[in-house]
Amino acid sequence: MISDFLRKKAFKNPAKVLLPEGEDTRILEAAQKAAQKKICFPIVLLNEAERSRDASFLEKAKFEIIIIDDKLKQECAQKWAEIKKIDISAAFQLVENKMYLSAALLSLGYSDAMVAGAVHSTKDVLKPALEARKLYPGIPPATSSFIMEIPGFAGKENVLFIFADCGLNIEPSAAILAHIANAANSVAKDICGLNPKIAFLSFSSKGSAQHASVDKVKEALKITKQKFPSLDVDGELQADAAIVDWIGKAKAPESAVAGKANVLIFPDLNSGNIAYKLVERLAGAKAIGPVISGLNPPINDLSRGCSVDDIIDMCAISSIQANI
Repeated sequence: MISDFLRKKAFKNPAKVLLPEGEDTRILEAAQKAAQKKICFPIVLLNEAERSRDASFLEKAKFEIIIIDDKLKQECAQKWAEIKKIDISAAFQLVENKMYLSAALLSLGYSDAMVAGAVHSTKDVLKPALEARKLYPGIPPATSSFIMEIPGFAGKENVLFIFADCGLNIEPSAAILAHIANAANSVAKDICGLNPKIAFLSFSSKGSAQHASVDKVKEALKITKQKFPSLDVDGELQADAAIVDWIGKAKAPESAVAGKANVLIFPDLNSGNIAYKLVERLAGAKAIGPVISGLNPPINDLSRGCSVDDIIDMCAISSIQANI
């Protein structure tokens, strides 16, 4: 199963993973279990009130604890003043927000990666990190992927697919779709150990329909082959042509990807988000993610409805990413 695979892989080279939402008991429990299993070296961020509230549990903690105090705020505020070229008083206002404080801690090298979102929204988790990034020409955009483990697909147990982008880029251009494909390829290969076969999805297969959205997917394929020639990729393909062998042969007989794809690139966030949620609920699939690519150090987002196991899975992924 994918959770076992990820945890065993993370165990080989565990990284320091910051868990800033120490106010949530799920985070504390996940940190304890991740530390015990040596999936990562968890670092939990707490204020004094939170430490006092959970004192009995924290006495047995196997993980590192960072307490938010004036000295820490000063250090983080100075970092934000440097990053944003703002005065120190404005930077102090930023670090009153835990996510801005945490982004500074990452920039200062306190941790190799971060997992958050049990309490905060995706926007709140990622906005400080995106502001902290130094963008230069050629720096890839932040993208997201979901690892989908589907029981009983094509008569096999626990088949893995990568769905992208299902959580971040709303209306990606053809160029952004190419970057999404490259990032999803890395998730498939470097994190999940798959041999990626990438399909750009559409309501058209190889010219069966005409529309501007189909043209965008065709352009994305062209850009991908130019920028990332090592990828095994094809499109445009309808979903059934991408993943069902006999349909792929019928609709795209010349394609080496059709009917064999395990990395599915959706043309926009509407289709991607709807697809992963339907597959999760109707097919009983396990969805892990969103796995965020393009941030250094890695930061991964949790659903606010996440379980302890979900948090541990994301800690494992973050630990793996930190060593890629």
